[in-house]
Amino acid sequence: MTSTAQRSIEAVPTLPELLAGPERDRHAEQLTVPFSHVARSKRSFLRAAWTLHHHGVLVLRQAVEPERLQAINTEVDQLLDGIERSESPDLNCNAILNLPDKRSIKGYDNFVDAERAVINYRVKRADGRSGSDAGMVDIFHPERLNDTMATLVESCLHERLIARLLLAASWRPFQVKCRNLYVNRGVQDTRGYHCDGRSQKFKSFVFLTDVSELNDGPYCYVPTTHRDKRAWRRSRNFNKLNGCNRHEYTQLQGYRALPMLARAGDMVISSQRGAHRGHPQHPEARRSVLVNMYQR
Repeated sequence: MTSTAQRSIEAVPTLPELLAGPERDRHAEQLTVPFSHVARSKRSFLRAAWTLHHHGVLVLRQAVEPERLQAINTEVDQLLDGIERSESPDLNCNAILNLPDKRSIKGYDNFVDAERAVINYRVKRADGRSGSDAGMVDIFHPERLNDTMATLVESCLHERLIARLLLAASWRPFQVKCRNLYVNRGVQDTRGYHCDGRSQKFKSFVFLTDVSELNDGPYCYVPTTHRDKRAWRRSRNFNKLNGCNRHEYTQLQGYRALPMLARAGDMVISSQRGAHRGHPQHPEARRSVLVNMYQR
């Protein structure tokens, strides 16, 4: 490849191929283990740990029972309905409310460090930059909303087992940093492929609703990029030359991204060093996910 050709390739961001149909299903099956097997069988546990270590992403089927899903979805629906029906909502819970036109708290670090739950309605950025996730309700510390939610969140996240799995997959101990509950409603301005920094961290995603097609806005992941230094270097160099955020994956030609389609109750675990994004939704779509972030 000539230097001229190299410069022309690096002049624009490149996306991975988005897998679909039987090929997507085949790749997803290779990353999937039933949750009950992981909880009861050492062999399945070690297979799940190796899958996460090697591919950077893992699917645990049927991690949460339908009764708990219904209970937590009912709690969230009632909470948001009460907020959005009132012009001046009086929350019957322990929460800080960030409405689109009335911000009580700003900054990601302040959300994470808050002693109460934060119900943050995401809005378009004032400077017009993309990736705002406008239309998303991001609830930080949902377990602090009330006693019922505390019990439900704890029972859905399986933190002891997942911490053991992360230790087996990475040979390092991890602790819960922050819990979130995402409610995406017609979110179209999603961030492109990126990583959550270069320090080692993982997230678990418990799907509270079915995500069966691209219109639902699935979480998309590029397997093995969590340990692919070449992919990161190419993007890092492009970002420096073009003034992009240093954590964006902007050079993914030749790679394949996997939309993580799932049934309600399934759990996805991924290394946040790898390239990932949320796919834009149909304007009428809704997706709810309970998220846990693990850090060292």
